[in-house]
Amino acid sequence: MAITFHANGRIEGTGSTTPYVVGSICQTQKFSITAPSVISNGIRSQSYATGIKCSITPISTNPKILIATFICFTGQNRNIVYTLRDNTAGTFIQFNPDGSPTDPGIGSVPNTTRKKITSGTTGSSGMSSGDDYGVSARTYVGMYTPPNNSTREIEAYIMNVNGNGNIYIGRNESSDGSDYDSYSPCEITLMEIAG
Repeated sequence: MAITFHANGRIEGTGSTTPYVVGSICQTQKFSITAPSVISNGIRSQSYATGIKCSITPISTNPKILIATFICFTGQNRNIVYTLRDNTAGTFIQFNPDGSPTDPGIGSVPNTTRKKITSGTTGSSGMSSGDDYGVSARTYVGMYTPPNNSTREIEAYIMNVNGNGNIYIGRNESSDGSDYDSYSPCEITLMEIAG
């Protein structure tokens, strides 16, 4: 088989499989929202799919996926958090250090033990306490080892943690003025690390 060595570290073969240097980034996939959204009357401790999701089909035998998210959100005087879920495996991805956190509930509220949440706003009333114009912009970067090298769909899930209320994704609570009520970018990037 003919092999080509590229300056960026990639090794390309002419067969049906393409080898890569172990530990190198061999592909990247990205998704960005095109419009903000609202989850109406979100229930406390129940997670909701945001639609901020991306799929990647690993091309290496034992891949790791480097996940980077940038998500802007706020709540209706509530503290909002988000986490990541491997929709393909049907499991939340645990990045926090607690030894035994529970999955956030989907369609029902889970028990009240510590949950697999990765990021949240500040203060018990969130960023918009006292007005409708605050938004929290949160970045997360973490490594995930999927159970196999099948196509993975990773999605951000979001929830209220201290009461019920609307959740605003990619925007302020207020959207009255185009000159001061921002629509914010939200995106997820998946990078396969060859293994």
